[in-house]
Amino acid sequence: MDTLAPPKISAEAYLEQERQGQEKHEYHDGIIVPMSGASIIHTIICGNIYALVWNFTRNRDFTAHTSDLRVFVPKTQRYVYPGVVIIQGEPAVTDERKDVVTNPMLVVEILSESTEAYDRGDKFESYRTIDSLQEYVLVSQEKPHIEVFSRDSIGSVWKLTEASGLESSIELPALGLTLSLTNVYAKVNFEERI
Repeated sequence: MDTLAPPKISAEAYLEQERQGQEKHEYHDGIIVPMSGASIIHTIICGNIYALVWNFTRNRDFTAHTSDLRVFVPKTQRYVYPGVVIIQGEPAVTDERKDVVTNPMLVVEILSESTEAYDRGDKFESYRTIDSLQEYVLVSQEKPHIEVFSRDSIGSVWKLTEASGLESSIELPALGLTLSLTNVYAKVNFEERI
């Protein structure tokens, strides 16, 4: 028996549905993809990173945004919800609602068992088509481990930097910020998985 592909809808129909609904969905070139709820560890890590970045950027030409802000990737026709988004300068919005941006400078994704392959694969491939994106940060929920992918000055090569263990730190060169993993993982108890 053949499995039918889900019906495609327009980006306009997706946005109308998304703006009226209570649940979040991503949009992948005509296909609506439901998002599962976040774990407590996910929200703690996301909140910690947002707070650290917001505090660092509050008097600089950057804005930090939570996972409620949609990012549109024009070349792949995707609407996604990153864990944390940093924008340099003015946000480039898609319409008067100002709830979709196209110019992230830095994106943070908190890895989970259900999203890790996607975050490392198709999602990162899609993000790399955004000219303004300088850094892509992957943060583990399983252990204190962060990966930072930074674009070179030419824009064609991505360099990986990693940090493991609560005693370590990692630099976000595009922001000029060094994150202590102790602060990123504050209030996360890896022995008592939530």
